[in-house]
Amino acid sequence: MKTIVTTFFILLFSLLQSQVKKVDIVDFYNWTSNSGIKYQFILVSENLSKFDMPISAVIRVRYSTDGNITYKTAEFGANVVMNRDRRSEGELSVHINAAETASMVQGASGYSPDNFILYYDTEGNYLRGYQADYNELAKSDVGYAKVFHISAPTGDQMRGLIRLFYRSSDPLYRDLMTLAARYD
Repeated sequence: MKTIVTTFFILLFSLLQSQVKKVDIVDFYNWTSNSGIKYQFILVSENLSKFDMPISAVIRVRYSTDGNITYKTAEFGANVVMNRDRRSEGELSVHINAAETASMVQGASGYSPDNFILYYDTEGNYLRGYQADYNELAKSDVGYAKVFHISAPTGDQMRGLIRLFYRSSDPLYRDLMTLAARYD
């Protein structure tokens, strides 16, 4: 019986963490809420190779509510869709649509998932982005926060940022470090 219960929890945890089949994209961003809380997030997804086609992603958000003394980390699944921006020629928009719930990876309390719209030029250079809390979308007057890209051009910089969000015991950790090694 003990073996069955243990196997069940291992399978359940593995399924929750396996939303991304292959790690092709790892990117880092930050924003500040209206209340002054600073957030960082990592986007982990498969390759965005086609327009208007949803791709599974995992988002981890790291933040502090006590002046950077302790940090909390939340995780949620999302669908990522890349489109040609209809309002600006030559720009691509990436819509990150969050799942309804998030789980806490580090720290206590709940977390409301976030939605993002990120804009890039056709060369893949980040232009601008916006964040909206999942609960905010239900309102008629949605409040957005500006999102800024965090550059990680080298493998060492990328590994340092990954370690802020993932521990070596996390299922995606090895894949993330393998991807970072491509930048050495």
